[in-house]
Amino acid sequence: MYDIINGCVEDSYERSFTIGDLLRELENSNANSVRFIGTDYTVGALHSWRGSYNIPALEYEKGYKSPQQLAEEIRTGLRETHYGWKGGEYSYTEDDTFYVAQRGSSSEYQVVDVKTEQGILYLCTKIVPY
Repeated sequence: MYDIINGCVEDSYERSFTIGDLLRELENSNANSVRFIGTDYTVGALHSWRGSYNIPALEYEKGYKSPQQLAEEIRTGLRETHYGWKGGEYSYTEDDTFYVAQRGSSSEYQVVDVKTEQGILYLCTKIVPY
């Protein structure tokens, strides 16, 4: 599988979301669902990013999830221990920036903005090199 998450911000946009930023957006949203803009993907599980195990990542997956459901899943992931690809145990906090990548991928997409349109909370991403 290859990463296709990318879009809706200009190259000059430099603010990457922390997990806490994303949680606040999700918990304060009146939207019915969450999508990465330009796709039919929603947010998946929190895990250890392949690019550097001490950095968290969120998967993307097909399906429907409400902002509140995603916030709960992410908070659950923050309470868990995550394991690096070559060993090590890692915990993450709301202060951590994160990547959007499938397990085993070191793709460098980060959430940098959100937009709500027609009941959907869209997550906007761009490549942010490590």
